[in-house]
Formats: sequence, C-alpha cells, structure tokens
Amino acid sequence: MMNEQSDSPVATTEPQAAPAPPIERVSDALQDFIKALIGSNRRRPRRLKSLLHGTWLRHPLHPLLTDIPIGAWVLAALFDIIWLIAPKTWAWAAQGAVVVVAVGALAGIGAVLTGMADWSDSYGAERRTGFWHGLLNSTALILYIVSLVFRLQAPGWQSLTGAVLGFIGVVTVTYGGYLGGDMVFGKGTGVNHTAWEAGSDDFEAVIPVTDMPDNHLQRVVVAGVPVILLRMGDQYCAISATCSHAGGPLDEGTLGGGVVTCPWHGSRFSVCSGQPLTGPATIAQPRYETRVRDGYIELKRLGAH
Repeated sequence: MMNEQSDSPVATTEPQAAPAPPIERVSDALQDFIKALIGSNRRRPRRLKSLLHGTWLRHPLHPLLTDIPIGAWVLAALFDIIWLIAPKTWAWAAQGAVVVVAVGALAGIGAVLTGMADWSDSYGAERRTGFWHGLLNSTALILYIVSLVFRLQAPGWQSLTGAVLGFIGVVTVTYGGYLGGDMVFGKGTGVNHTAWEAGSDDFEAVIPVTDMPDNHLQRVVVAGVPVILLRMGDQYCAISATCSHAGGPLDEGTLGGGVVTCPWHGSRFSVCSGQPLTGPATIAQPRYETRVRDGYIELKRLGAH
C-alpha cells in the first residue's frame, strides 16, 4: 500500500548564504568611507584620489613614503638603546630620538593616508591582508605620537615611557611591513601588470584599414599581447589592453576624447600617450608605433627589446 504522504508536496527551503565574516563587513564599510572621503565616486578627474595614489608622480606614492617612518623609527630605537645604556653620558641620544620620532610621525601620517587610498581599490585576499597591514601600521603611528608627547613633556626629553612605547611601535611596524611585503611579492598588489609583456622588434599587421572604425576601441593582438587600437581620422594610436594598475581589460572600458577608462577601478589613460590621467593607476601603458602598409594597420611596440 502506497504511503499517503508520498503524494504530498515536500516543502523545500533554499540554503541561505552564510553571513560575511566580521572582517569582510568591516572592510566593506571602511572602503565605502574611504572612497567617499577621497572622492572615488566623484566626477573626474578626482584630483585628491590621484594625488594620494601618486598618478602625478608616475610612481606609487605610498611605498615612497613608508620608507621614511620605518627608517626614522628604527633609528629612534637605536638612540633609545644608547640612552638607556648610559642616561647621563649619552643624554644626546634621547634628544635625537625625539627628532627622528617626530619626522617618522609626520611621514607616517602621509603613509597611512596614501595606503588607505590604495587599499580602497583592493579586494579578496589582498584586501584582508591589507586590512591587517594598515591596522598594524596605524597602531604604530598612534604609539609613536603618544611616545612623542611623553618625550616632549619629560625633562631633557628623557622619557622611559616614551622609549618603551617606541620599542612596541617598532615591533608593530616591522610586522606590518612584513604583511605589506606579502601583498606586493605574494599577491602582486600594486605591481605593474604590463611589466612582463613581450614586445616585437618588427611591425605586425593586425587589421585591414577598411575594417577599422573611427573613434572606436579595437582589440588586436601583437606578438601575443592584447592591444587596444584607436583610429581618429588619419591618426592611429595603440597601447596595451591590460591596465597597469590591476590588469583590467581596457578594451572593455569606455572611450571619450581619446581617453579610455578602465572598467575595474576607473583609471583613465590617454590612448595616444599611454599616460595615466586619473588614479589609481600610476604607471604609463606600453605604447605601440603604428603605420599603414598594403591596406593593413601594422603595430610595433615602442621600446621593445
């Protein structure tokens, strides 16, 4: 005999997605706050954002600034050790520590601000590592600012509390630096994604002139490398199709006035010069020389070895 319940519809419930870990929720909120603060969602050219990334310098600004506080705070630790060995004889070391702690703190503020801007465009594993990297370095900065206050209030700038806070700070910033190295060398954060693209010493035909529309980004391949080609009347311009910032596909970006906008993070490049106009990108795109021969557009990478 058939079970009477066999014909009854079985209630099913779709499994609900597990809630995001706390660090992801905090990162989401923090990134939204930073983007609002530096104007990531404002109308271009977003000068503050580009300033913090280092677009104007043609080099990432954050790693340049981080060297200053790390060097200064390590030197401060050495001064503190010298002073603690002979406080009366080497009192000058405590005073020297105050100077380098102050220099490190000033540069550290810039390093934190530029690091926050860079981190706001990260995601996945690099975002998680970057969160702890930034948290540790921000903590170190606070420790050194408090240390500086204690030192300045002490007679002769000789403060044991300030020195102890400095020792804690140098350990904190050292581990933060280790995580920063893991982001760059382990996860490829902030590296030039076009650095290893091959180049050809000879021109290569890529598309017939008759098939190339005007004012339109055309994706072609030169020596195995994806390239975007733009025709503006009788002028042709071509740059690498891989965004130097994070590897985004520029051929899927938007074009306006000879400028292409990366679909991933909004970096803007001149298609004719390859130079970044708006961050987060700081490195220029590889350029390609163009010519028309036998009815075909031919390309050759400039500066190819």
